[in-house]
Amino acid sequence: MPYLVCEKCGGYYKLQEGESPDDFLDKCECGGDLKYSKTLDINSLDTGSFNNELTEDTTDYNSSKNIYHADDSDECAPDNYSTDSPVKMDLKSLLHSNLFKISIILAVMIILIVSVGLITHKSNSYGAFNFNVYEKYSDDEIATFLESEFSPNDYGNSYDRVGKWNINVVRIKVMGSPTSEDLKTLNKAINDINTNVKDFQLKIDDNNQFEPDMEIYFIPHSEFSKYSVNPSEVDGFALWKVSTNDIYGGNSAGEIYKARVFIGIDGLSQERRSHVIVHELAHGLGLHHNHNQNSVLCINGSDLTEFSDVDKTMIRILYREDILPDMSRNQVEIILNNSRKSFF
Repeated sequence: MPYLVCEKCGGYYKLQEGESPDDFLDKCECGGDLKYSKTLDINSLDTGSFNNELTEDTTDYNSSKNIYHADDSDECAPDNYSTDSPVKMDLKSLLHSNLFKISIILAVMIILIVSVGLITHKSNSYGAFNFNVYEKYSDDEIATFLESEFSPNDYGNSYDRVGKWNINVVRIKVMGSPTSEDLKTLNKAINDINTNVKDFQLKIDDNNQFEPDMEIYFIPHSEFSKYSVNPSEVDGFALWKVSTNDIYGGNSAGEIYKARVFIGIDGLSQERRSHVIVHELAHGLGLHHNHNQNSVLCINGSDLTEFSDVDKTMIRILYREDILPDMSRNQVEIILNNSRKSFF
């Protein structure tokens, strides 16, 4: 009876009646080549770790392989086992198996793509994916946002329209004399904004040859009057250029395309300065004051030195793709009423 013998591990398979070498793959499971032999010479097999030093005709049957390997057992009895060989492969079955696996992979990929499409869609205005439009908010979060965005009397200013940036990246230039702690606070605040709003990013770019979108000034209070405000009144302030007004002013309503943020550097503790940095940067985005004690924008609130959870939520709301510059309060309320958290 002929055999298929592995030239590498010494394993062999006895061909059964009606079987042909063409019915088998040309490789053993160990990776070795299978050689057709009319007879089996156990002493000539390369048994690897056994160094060909066999004193008896011995085999070890591995039930998962059905290939017989020479080892130190007492008997060689391949006839006691199934004659089905793992090297015998039906080409059609193999092809069908591979096609099935490919189909499963493609189906999973399609499901993932569809799932992403259901929770995100591309913004025509910003050109990036927006993950905020499906977020749900509490009544308190919505009320705080509406107060921060629409205020009939905010230190003498009246805000009745949405003001926000309408570009992907706002390039910032830092001016004046910030301390290392000032810059640390500023970078932390910028990172919080960028993390929460995927389609709107702030970037400090002092070396850019073009005019920056936002300038942040760290200057003495006495220099405030060069720009707008009596230095005795505030520790910082923000000014905007918007689509409806081509000069810097105190009303951000509309599409913001330039902003200036001012931080007083004299007579303030570092903690107070850090608070002013975060507070005024929030103004630079288009948000105003509120009465929520947990917000960095709270009137007469504590000196928070980083954005709170409610502040981050307000930023995400403002930069939803369906809330547009110059929208009225009524238009925004209709949008947010569909985004309220349900208690059921």
